[in-house]
Amino acid sequence: MSRAVLTSVDHIVVRVSDLEAAVDTYRKLGFTVTRPRDEAVAYILFEDFHLELRELGLATEGLHSLGLRSDDIETDIGILNWGEIPIGIGSLPIELVGEHEADEIRRSLGSPTSHPNTATKLERVYVAVESIDRALKAFETALGIPAPEPEMGTVIMSMMSVFYLGEVGIAVAEPRGAGPTADALAANGPGMFQVLFRAEHLDVADRFMVDHGIPAPARGTRLSGESALLVLPENACGAYVAMAGNP
Repeated sequence: MSRAVLTSVDHIVVRVSDLEAAVDTYRKLGFTVTRPRDEAVAYILFEDFHLELRELGLATEGLHSLGLRSDDIETDIGILNWGEIPIGIGSLPIELVGEHEADEIRRSLGSPTSHPNTATKLERVYVAVESIDRALKAFETALGIPAPEPEMGTVIMSMMSVFYLGEVGIAVAEPRGAGPTADALAANGPGMFQVLFRAEHLDVADRFMVDHGIPAPARGTRLSGESALLVLPENACGAYVAMAGNP
């Protein structure tokens, strides 16, 4: 079967149990949230990506599905086994969006606006797995990208391999000690658990959250030496929300 081209990460769905409460939470995290009238979803818009808060009943809250742009959905659906990437005992739900459809959706949502926490774009999404060796083979097949050499993730305490679609990295991470990856795997099993945004000023983001009643985010240092903020799942509807950038 020929390989179609997955061009970028288009969106990520956050599964929430109470949309109104989730909108309030993400606004307190410093995101500008758009909620179209008469829709049971809300959006956090960036230039070429959006985070979608979607009410999905009483299921566990957290990162739910990964939306990828495709130039040939028919081919990619076959490769992705009807919309899932197997990652060991679990699977990662995939929502494929055609290039034209993605552009239409973006236009319907309106222009991206600035965020009080100074977040500018999605940099990475992280997927917890029990065995990185086994999972990398599935991601290679699904994404059509050779597995990059694993590296240590010092903030999430994992050995990870980062696949890039455009400028966004999809980090496949196996725990290497106590930390967010191990905690996410123990709590919810394999799957997405963290989004990392590029921010212009971490101190501004930190201060905004605290001023709006969010507990102070944890601070960590990435392998590159760069600082990062980490909001815990209990304060972000079941997801780890991280930011990296200048102080």
